[in-house]
Amino acid sequence: MKKLLVGLMVLGMAGACYARGTAKAEKTSKITGEVVDITCYANHGAKGEKHASCAQKCLTGGMPAGILADGKLWVATMKDHSAPNAKLAPMAGKTVTATGTEIEKNGTHIFEIDTVEAAAK
Repeated sequence: MKKLLVGLMVLGMAGACYARGTAKAEKTSKITGEVVDITCYANHGAKGEKHASCAQKCLTGGMPAGILADGKLWVATMKDHSAPNAKLAPMAGKTVTATGTEIEKNGTHIFEIDTVEAAAK
C-alpha cells in the first residue's frame, strides 16, 4: 500500500512538472479558498469544517490536495516540487491564501504554490 501511495505521489509530481512545461496559460497570482482533499470533494462534495478531520486524514494518507476558490477547484502543487500534502494537511477544511502560479492545462486548473498561510479573518 505504501508503495502504491508513493508511486501515486511521484506520478502526481511528474504530472505537475509536465503540466508546468506544457501549460496553456500561466499567471502569477494569489488565491484564497478552502483546502480540500480532491477525492472526497469530487466523489461526494465533501468540504467545510464538518469534513476537516477526514480531509486531514486523507491528505496525510496521500490523497491529492486542492484549493476550492471562487468556484474553481485548483489542484495544488508546490513550486519547490515538494509534496503539497505535507504543507496543506494541517490546513484541511480551513481557508488559506496561497501565492503562486495559475496553470491551465486541458481544462484542469493547477495552482503551483510559492507560499501558503491561513487567510486573514
